[in-house]
Amino acid sequence: MELDDIIMKRLAFIKYLYQNAVEQSKKSAPMSSYSILTFHDAIELFLIFAYLYLDGNQDTRSINFMQYWDLISNLPNGVEISQKGSIKRLKNARVSLKHHGHLISDLDIEAHRATTTNFFEENTEVIFGIPFSDVSLINLIQYKEAKNNLIEARNLLQETNYEESILKATIAFNQVLDDYEDRKRDQYGRSPLSLGPNFTFMSGSRLFGHEMRDLSRYADTLNESIEKMREVLKIVMFNIDYRKYLKFNLITPHVVKRPNGEYWSRGLERSSNKEEAEFVINFVIESGISIQEFDFEISDPD
Repeated sequence: MELDDIIMKRLAFIKYLYQNAVEQSKKSAPMSSYSILTFHDAIELFLIFAYLYLDGNQDTRSINFMQYWDLISNLPNGVEISQKGSIKRLKNARVSLKHHGHLISDLDIEAHRATTTNFFEENTEVIFGIPFSDVSLINLIQYKEAKNNLIEARNLLQETNYEESILKATIAFNQVLDDYEDRKRDQYGRSPLSLGPNFTFMSGSRLFGHEMRDLSRYADTLNESIEKMREVLKIVMFNIDYRKYLKFNLITPHVVKRPNGEYWSRGLERSSNKEEAEFVINFVIESGISIQEFDFEISDPD
């Protein structure tokens, strides 16, 4: 049975929580302990959703976390959910951390991460008919054109066309940023993200001519520096991980938006691999979700 968009979005949100927990679990102690709370939240949401998806009709607010295994298996179209014993140990670790302040050891965190991964990989397909690996966070992206390019990037990745996959994902990144900014412009076309007046008019060839080459080069260098600062500040303002952005910038082609709205690039000047393509796609999805967290509309003045 093909799952509808609402179901896929819910599964994508659960996977988003899971991936956040995985990242948290790899931090140094004691921050890594926080991952136990997020792992537990992701599993609990999955169990609630699975119970309702399989036509469970009991009010989920009255159901204890560990009761879901028996409740789901006893439904008319129920299934057996795995990892009950291991998940119970994760639950106990959560109680120990949240209610008693006991930090979790690195070895235990690693074990709970493996348990959670196995839980999702074993049970998603049993209940929903799709592998957990096929649940894509692309479903959480609201910008239609960027979402379509990300879907195409994922398909190209599966076809091992890594260079084209990276290009499509890079275009999607620019579309997300441009779409957000374009919807925030005032009646005069000014963007609240412009960070001051544009200095492109200060190019050396325009301002000084050929006689004053040193000043010309200085003007061009100054302009490039200002534009780079704009770029960095915009990334920081969007709450995008700048360290990941540096890597993204190094392995992706330069993309420009033409006056007609089309995006153009010369393409990559080097070969790419699967790991790089996966990183770029995941980075664009993560950035898109981060930008969507604080979106708003600007109403036209009367």
